[in-house]
Amino acid sequence: MDTALELKIGIENGLIVSSEKGRLLLETSQLFSELLTDFEETSIHLLHRLIELSEIPFTQESEKVKKWRDKLAELTFCEVGFSLSGDSEDILACYNAMIASVLIKLDYQNYYRIERAIEWILKYQSVRRNETTEWKGKGILKYGGCMKSTPCFIGVVKSMIALSGYKRKNKLVNEAVIEKLNDGLEYILEHDGYRRKSTNEPITKDITKLTFPFTYKTNLVEILRLLKFNNVIDDPRVDEAKELLKRKKKGNYWKSNAFYKPKFWIDFDKSKQKSEWLTFEIENTLHKKGYDVQTS
Repeated sequence: MDTALELKIGIENGLIVSSEKGRLLLETSQLFSELLTDFEETSIHLLHRLIELSEIPFTQESEKVKKWRDKLAELTFCEVGFSLSGDSEDILACYNAMIASVLIKLDYQNYYRIERAIEWILKYQSVRRNETTEWKGKGILKYGGCMKSTPCFIGVVKSMIALSGYKRKNKLVNEAVIEKLNDGLEYILEHDGYRRKSTNEPITKDITKLTFPFTYKTNLVEILRLLKFNNVIDDPRVDEAKELLKRKKKGNYWKSNAFYKPKFWIDFDKSKQKSEWLTFEIENTLHKKGYDVQTS
C-alpha cells in the first residue's frame, strides 16, 4: 500500500492529526512523487493534476502544488467565475465548479475568486427541470445541453460538490448556498443518483464505471460520496445505486474500470493490482458514518 493511502486511512481513523506526520508519509509516497513530476502546464492539465493531488491530505503544503494551484487560478479566473480559457464567455458549469472545488480543497488564499464562482452557481446553475438560466455566455450556448429545460446532470453534480466543499470549509454560509445545495441534492435524488427519469437507464455511459479520482465524467462513487457528505445517502431513492456498487465488488475489493484518461493523468490504482484507493472510497461511502478529510 502506498504511504499516501496510509495517510488518508490514518486521518479517517483519527490516528493522524499533525501535518508533520503527514509530511513524513508523503515523503515516502511513490504516488505523490509521480504526481509532482512536471507536465505541460495548461489550464486543463493543471486542473486534472490538482484534482488528483486534492484527494491526498497535506499536499497543499507542497510548494510545487501551491505554484500549480495559483497558476490554475490565474489562468482561469474571469471575474465572474472560472473558465478553462480565462474568458467569461467560455464558462461551463462543470469546469467552473471543478476549479472552485480544487481551489477550496487546496486552501487557495484569494477567496474573492472562489466567492465569484460560488455566486455564479447560485445565480445561474439550474437545478430543476424547465428552469431557465439568465446566463448567456457563448460556451454554454455552444455546448447546448448545459442549461436547457433539463439541466446537464454532470453540471449539477459538480456544482453541488463545489457548494458542499464551500459549506464545509466555511462554518457560516448564507441561506442561499444551503437552499441551492439542498435543491441540487434533491435533483440528484430524484434521478435515483444516476438514472434518467424517462427510461431508468444510466444518464451517461460512464456514470456506472468505477474510477478514482474523478474527471469531469462523474460516476456513482463521486455522486454517493457527495450524498454521504451531506447526510442524505440513506434516502431510499439511492438504495439501488448502492446495491449496484455492492454487486460490482470482486471478493473483498472493487476493481477500477478502464476509462479515457486525460493527458498526463497518473493512475492511483495500477492495472493488474487490487484497486486499493477505489475500495477505500467505496467502503467509506457505503459503510462508515461519514468522513470529511480535514488537512488544515
